[in-house]
Amino acid sequence: MNAAAEVRESMLRRTAYAVLARAVRGRRERGGEWGEAVLAEFGETRGGWAAVRWAAGGLRTVWQERRQRVRQLPRHHRIARGIAVAAAVSLLAGLAFSRYVMSVGYVVTGSMEPTLQISDRYLLDKVGYRLTGLDRGDVVLVSVALAPGEKRHTHVKRIIGLPGDTIECREGRVWRDGEQLDEPYLMPEDTEIGTDCSPVTVPPHQLYVLGDHRVVSMDSRQFGTVAEDAVEARMVTRVWPVQR
Repeated sequence: MNAAAEVRESMLRRTAYAVLARAVRGRRERGGEWGEAVLAEFGETRGGWAAVRWAAGGLRTVWQERRQRVRQLPRHHRIARGIAVAAAVSLLAGLAFSRYVMSVGYVVTGSMEPTLQISDRYLLDKVGYRLTGLDRGDVVLVSVALAPGEKRHTHVKRIIGLPGDTIECREGRVWRDGEQLDEPYLMPEDTEIGTDCSPVTVPPHQLYVLGDHRVVSMDSRQFGTVAEDAVEARMVTRVWPVQR
């Protein structure tokens, strides 16, 4: 497991534990007997998603334990607590969905014009692409350093080459495995000037990515191929395009 994956897994585990601990204890030092038992065994889990599943089961246990206590309260107290719990669960679910499943990205550069304009917002899938795999033509959010030693930043690029593909530029056009690519998404000026790149065969577990606006984009032509696990999300669709 590489460093980035370890960081993501650690964050996932910490988040799952924090949510479970909050549900079990609230503002108290200790929670109910059942909840504390589930919390005490959290450390036995291995991996990020195992921790999430354990926390989900723990939330059900806490819910059942609290229901036992709530049944002993007056009716108006039960109604008020039910509303508060429903609101909290909805908020947590929304935050988890945004953090780990779907989120909205914001365009800050013109490197993907005309597909994405500056200030456009786009919907990102953070899970589905891990199940279906990535494909040529996918627009992805990838974390890369533009030069050795520099800090990694996220950039939106289009996948041009998968492992084993040979990418080269001839006559100002991009060729993959000897076939010229049809790229209707290019800016007119990029079509006129042409794309300049050095021939490369994409190594295993790597991707060759380009921006759609080739004149201004920094991409695999400058920083080389990128690791598959550097992909953080895949664009699903553009949403809330800027009004012009």
